[in-house]
This record gives sequence, C-alpha cells and structure tokens, in this order.
Amino acid sequence: MGFLVIGFTSQLNEGMEKLNRITLLDDSKRPKAPKIENLTPAQRRHGRRLALYHDMHRAQLQEVSDAMTAIDIDHAQLANKISTLNMATNYRQFGNLCGQECQMLSFHHNAEDTYVFPILHQQGSAGLKKVIERLAAEHLVVHELIEELQHNANLLNQKRDAESYAQLKATFTALNTSVRSHFGYEETELEDALAIIDVGI
Repeated sequence: MGFLVIGFTSQLNEGMEKLNRITLLDDSKRPKAPKIENLTPAQRRHGRRLALYHDMHRAQLQEVSDAMTAIDIDHAQLANKISTLNMATNYRQFGNLCGQECQMLSFHHNAEDTYVFPILHQQGSAGLKKVIERLAAEHLVVHELIEELQHNANLLNQKRDAESYAQLKATFTALNTSVRSHFGYEETELEDALAIIDVGI
C-alpha cells in the first residue's frame, strides 16, 4: 500500500495545479468519470456507501450552522440589552464544534488520500484517474480552510468578541459551502467505481 500512496502522490504533484476556493466550486472545471453499465442493485448500494459517511459530516456541519444561528440571534438582541452570558456560551460552543468537525474532516480526507484514492487511481480508467486527481486537489483546498477554521476557532475561544466571531463565521461559511460541493461531486463521480472496485468502505 505504501508504494501505491507514493506513486499516487507523485502523480498528483506532477499533474495537478493547486486549486483555489473559487475554482473548487466550478463544476465546469471538474472532470467526469465514465459511467459503468449493468451494475446490479447490490453493487449500486455498495457504490452509494460513501454518501453515508458524508451524511455524518453534513449533520455535524449543520450542528455548527445551528450554533452560528444562535450567536447571530444573540447579536440581534444586544440592542435590547439582553445578557451576554448566552452569547459567551454560544461562542464557546461554536468554536468547539468547529474544532471537532475540523478533526473529523481531516481524518476522513486522510483516509481517502492514503487508502481509497490510490486504489481507485491504480485500478480505474483514464477518466476515473482524472476525477481522483481532481478530488485529491480539492482536498488540499479544503484542508487549507480547515487549518484556517481551527486557527480562528482558537482565537474565538481566547477572545470572545464580534470581530473574532466574524472571522470564524466567514471561514466556516466558505468551508461548509466547499465541503458540501466536494461531497456531492465525489459521491456522484465515484459511485460506479466504488460499486465494482473493493476499497473496503
């Protein structure tokens, strides 16, 4: 497996330019995997298993979004001189939830990069290889957002003020949008390949 990972990583580094946050979301730039005909219902179910893992992350992202909404409501009510105790609690919860999801997403992407993607890249068609390379490059962009979010979450936990919250909120919004777009693309383009190539998910 180590050889597969090294070979895949060097191919990715040589053949893929680094994406940025804007191009990550541009579907017209994303290659498409060839469709595989005559898959059985069991194979189709297996191909859709990746979405189950992604659903856990989507639920966690929604939990962070809900915490963010609570903070936004607190900010709107400050004009009425409502106690800021709830806001401090919500700041802390929002920062902690962001940190937890950062760790979970990093683990998920590391598993794909070191195990799933090299196998699919080795056994897949030329079209699938392009999709895998694109997905791995998108991971780099998402990872940068995760690092930025972790940094901003730490700042918010140290200094619970509107400016720190605004920075964290902006980064989370960018990450949330990017991850959801990435997940949808990944699930769609890998479904057929995962139905027939055993990568143990």
